[in-house]
Amino acid sequence: MKLKFLGTAAAEGVPAVFCNCSACKRARSVGGKNIRTRSQILIDGDTLYDFPMDTYMHALRFGIDLSAIKRVLITHSHMDHCYPQEFCMRGEPFAHNMTEKTVDIFCNAAVKEMFLSDTAREIRENVKNSINVRTLSPFETVEDGDMTIIALPASHTVGEDCLVYYVQRAGVGALLLNDTGILDAGVYERLHGFGAKVDIAVFDCTYGATKRGRGRHMGLYDVTEQIELVGGIGLFKQNVKLIATHLSHNTDLDHDGISKLAEPYGITVAYDGMEISAGE
Repeated sequence: MKLKFLGTAAAEGVPAVFCNCSACKRARSVGGKNIRTRSQILIDGDTLYDFPMDTYMHALRFGIDLSAIKRVLITHSHMDHCYPQEFCMRGEPFAHNMTEKTVDIFCNAAVKEMFLSDTAREIRENVKNSINVRTLSPFETVEDGDMTIIALPASHTVGEDCLVYYVQRAGVGALLLNDTGILDAGVYERLHGFGAKVDIAVFDCTYGATKRGRGRHMGLYDVTEQIELVGGIGLFKQNVKLIATHLSHNTDLDHDGISKLAEPYGITVAYDGMEISAGE
């Protein structure tokens, strides 16, 4: 399994859209790994994890054929994770010679409602018929082609059943915890009960080098506690790869700064364009 981190920022990006704080000024000046677009992951070239407003730019930057995407896993209805209007262009007369005739979108009920309402004005019937929006509930398992998908309950927006996902393909498992606060042991125990094993674990690290406790996001020291918890339950394989993503400018840490703090815990801080593989 190969994961490519197309974007690694929180909702406002780094530098943030309208911001002139010291971190954003520094990111604009230094560039490189300090420039972060909204979070999105490409899995094995055919699956997208979230669909932010930066998706088109990601496709241009990294040479992605968006028509080849077979499935999209959407976590929740915030615009930096779900920008459905783009799908109005998925078909004639806006797109020709597409690689895949249809795409499956996996999401919660709030995302489906948003998808249908936000595309209603412009989507053509032929385009609409090529998009399958499939709602999932927490702990629901789907076998989609050669990929197993398990939806897990996120700790994020009150009033919405936000999701994160575990995916498995060819015996390789990835636990993808973008945009969530800390999860209870019971979530991981349920996942372990499904027989899941994790080769790659990706954690929300919005709050940088802090410990936030209960809330909508995690900091580095929440992540380290979650890693200890998950490891104790027995989900991790021996050489599990630990990744932090979904970074905010509000931590006032550049990429090298947060990476230096994460390194002693065996955590790699993702950057836009980073690739990581397991099971090859």
